[in-house]
Amino acid sequence: MSEVTRPDEPVPSRFAPVASADVATVSSRARTDVERLLESIIALAADAVVSTDESRRIIIFNPAAERVFGYRRDEVLGEPIEILLPRSARNARLEGFRATTSESEKAEHGRVWGRRKSGELFPAESSISKVNVGGTTYVTAVLRDVTRERRAEKERAALLARTRAARTAAEAAERRMAFLADVGETLHSSLATEETFDALLHLIVPELAICCVVDVLEPTGHVRRGHVMHGEPAKQEMARRLAAYPKARTRYLTRRAIQDGVSELVATVSDDFLRSLAESDDHLAILRGLELTSLIMVPLRAHGRVLGALALGRGPGGAPYTQADLSLAQALALRAASALDNARLYDEARRAVRARDDVLGVVSHDLRTPLGVISMCASALLGDGFADEVRDRETLETVRSAAHWGQRLIQDLLDVSAINAGGLSLTRRPEDPRTLVRRAILMHGELATERRIDLVDALTDELPAIEVDGDRIVQALGNLIGNAVKFTPPGGSVRVGAVDEGERVRLYVADSGPGIPAEEAPHVFDRFWTAPHGVGGRGAGMGLAIVRGVVEAHGGRVWLEPATAGRGATFSVALSTTPARAG
Repeated sequence: MSEVTRPDEPVPSRFAPVASADVATVSSRARTDVERLLESIIALAADAVVSTDESRRIIIFNPAAERVFGYRRDEVLGEPIEILLPRSARNARLEGFRATTSESEKAEHGRVWGRRKSGELFPAESSISKVNVGGTTYVTAVLRDVTRERRAEKERAALLARTRAARTAAEAAERRMAFLADVGETLHSSLATEETFDALLHLIVPELAICCVVDVLEPTGHVRRGHVMHGEPAKQEMARRLAAYPKARTRYLTRRAIQDGVSELVATVSDDFLRSLAESDDHLAILRGLELTSLIMVPLRAHGRVLGALALGRGPGGAPYTQADLSLAQALALRAASALDNARLYDEARRAVRARDDVLGVVSHDLRTPLGVISMCASALLGDGFADEVRDRETLETVRSAAHWGQRLIQDLLDVSAINAGGLSLTRRPEDPRTLVRRAILMHGELATERRIDLVDALTDELPAIEVDGDRIVQALGNLIGNAVKFTPPGGSVRVGAVDEGERVRLYVADSGPGIPAEEAPHVFDRFWTAPHGVGGRGAGMGLAIVRGVVEAHGGRVWLEPATAGRGATFSVALSTTPARAG
């Protein structure tokens, strides 16, 4: 029979109260279990866990921290937290490790830098908190090494930047190719030089530049400013004034490109740079007024020859030119030079055809006339009725003069052909310029007397010798004197002289005739050019072309001096006092 419990006897239960000593034992055991549990959790954590006490000494350092920092646990326990911090950050970012009297237990999250045992610094994501236990403040940090993530981010950013740069470069290359295709189509749409470059400048401005200049190197070596364009209408008048330069060959915008054949990039234009280009105060004012902030100058080169140069300029607000812009300008210049060369060849071919026709005209007309006179006089001498010896002599003189006229025309044609072919032969020797001038004057003294022209010798006492072909120089001077006598009215004068100008001697022929109209002046040295109708005598128009060919073959220069209309014409010939060669 089972045991019966009395109603007033307590019933045994697992929830029954225990003695206080037992309670303490249970609580101690529980805390120990919890501590073990926490230690195992901390040990298993993938992130580094580091705790310090109030004196900033390390009291917790889990295995993940050992892997991250490279220290063993026994190496850091009790050590100051500073051994894990970069020197530059020990008193800055991780100041949260310093124990304070603050009761706040709020965690701080952010990115910090740690220092490994090897001294290597590494980035880490951190959570730092302060906990007050029993009046003691402990600081705990949970850190995750993000070196790989940071590296991956940088690689992704770099890849993105390269992708964007490649896309930008591809787009820029596509735009450049499209631009150059337009340029090529425009440049080769016409063989007319002026039209071609006018269209080219409209493509360049404002696509590549706010201002564009095209300089052309003439066969004579003179630099001619062919085109100037500015994208701002308010500055176009100033750009037009710039077209009057260069007036000298020493300083101008495209000098290096033309003389040395090299490209030039001026990323930032300074006032000193502008002053180095200016020929005068007015020129400097124009250069400053254009407000160019960046420049590119490239030669126009075709078949190994520099034909001119192209200058591009950007103004305020435009980005400075770069090497990529220079490469594009060089590609542009290559196409422009090809078009310019083709246009020149076309012009030369047209001039050759015209010259051929002109020669045929000269031979068929002018040469026929003296030969006809010879034929008539010869017939008269052979006929009846010429018994008078004086009349016979006059007729013979006419025959001789007409024959000389025909021979001179033939010789002029031969000289022009030799000059054009670059085969004009020269026999150089030191010559006294005064002797050459007097020889040329003597040749035309009789003609001047006949026309009542005062042919004046205006020579100085002493002149340095020049090394030239004397006969050719006398021929050139003779052509100039013959023209002057022919175009000077009776009673006028022709002065022939020579001046010592240091490294050169300048010969000149000045007449008191009607002068040469300004619109005709640029063409006086062209082959077959003749004075306007009604001025002077007849001629084939080869005299001045021969003068230029002879002088340039000596490395010299000939020009028509500027003069007021109606006050005569003065031609000057400059020859070096030292041996020089053409080119």
